[in-house]
Amino acid sequence: MEESLSRLTRLAFARESNDYLHKDVDELSLVEDLKKKYGLKRVHRLDVGKNIDGFSPLIQDVLETPELLGLVTGSLTEYPENSYLRLRRQLALHHDIPPEWFVFGAGLESVIDHIARAVLDPGDFVLIPVPNFDVFENVSFRMGASLCFTELFNLRWDGNTVERLCGQMRDGAYRLLWISNPINPTGQHIPADAIETLLSLASKTGTLLVVDEAYGEYGDTPDRIRSASALLKTYPNLMVLRTFSKIHCLPSARVGYMASSSEALRRAVNTYRPMFPFSWFSLYMAQLAVLDTDYVNEIRRRNQERKDRFWARIQREDSGLHAFEFLDSDTNTLMFRHADLGADALHGFLAAHGFLTANLNRLTGIRNQGFLRMTLHGDAVNEEFLDACRKVTC
Repeated sequence: MEESLSRLTRLAFARESNDYLHKDVDELSLVEDLKKKYGLKRVHRLDVGKNIDGFSPLIQDVLETPELLGLVTGSLTEYPENSYLRLRRQLALHHDIPPEWFVFGAGLESVIDHIARAVLDPGDFVLIPVPNFDVFENVSFRMGASLCFTELFNLRWDGNTVERLCGQMRDGAYRLLWISNPINPTGQHIPADAIETLLSLASKTGTLLVVDEAYGEYGDTPDRIRSASALLKTYPNLMVLRTFSKIHCLPSARVGYMASSSEALRRAVNTYRPMFPFSWFSLYMAQLAVLDTDYVNEIRRRNQERKDRFWARIQREDSGLHAFEFLDSDTNTLMFRHADLGADALHGFLAAHGFLTANLNRLTGIRNQGFLRMTLHGDAVNEEFLDACRKVTC
């Protein structure tokens, strides 16, 4: 039956995803198998970048009210709201842009897919600084686009990175430039002036620019958000993405959104959005989460304190971790590798000791460089993880 599939679908089959997550892997079964195989009481999921403190106490309070049961059962027999007026208004105040500038989707991956479908034709050139979020490559390839990569020197975004990207846009016709900020997976925050420099040139070369801020809240401050959405009024070629899956810790809600000042881009992306991308309950949880800015500020503070204590442990002379290299990050995740042990072997060793990490060894830009990524947990779990690292032998 493969001959009955579209040409682009058959093309998509030719590229295997480089991401550490796979659609055909049941993570819950994997965890149970590890427990049985190695006699583990618990397996810690350090491979997913969500907020380990959980969702807002405001949501917890609502979940515990007797009235919620009636609301949930009543909503099951109705289609969910499709205009998202309340959430639009809340986000508009948050980003200081008009409420009609938002487009919603079932998680950022679907929004990214809709963008690719909306703007890419087969043969278009797409520019991607790497390492980056692998989904950018997957969705662009599925549309038949040609992928052009710009590798980060020493895995850090700097002035040289901006110059090289600008040089590529001047020399070639690129339909789209994909950026994650903070960068997924390195966690580095890209300064606003670097984004604006790229935007300014992209607006002249006819290049669309997507800034995926899935981890953006980790770079915000208590009194303002540090988002490229501040540039939307000036640059209609910009699309800014955020999600409720990371710092808000609502990954199952699957609420992601795009902001754009271009009506044409919003209409195009909305064309590929299903009529009801997420449930009433998901929408309700997102509306509550966006209200609790105090909790987001608290999570950001906790994360920084945990990270400071983690760095203090690994930098001690007697840490026993001198064979490891950890990269600093502006988020709740850290990339790391071992001087002598490859990524697959290290990943397997840590899994056998009860710690699932993200294996980045196939990711474009850091392929075969031995990197894994871990999400910071509480101090006790972090110390157990470092104890497991100390046991590594080659």
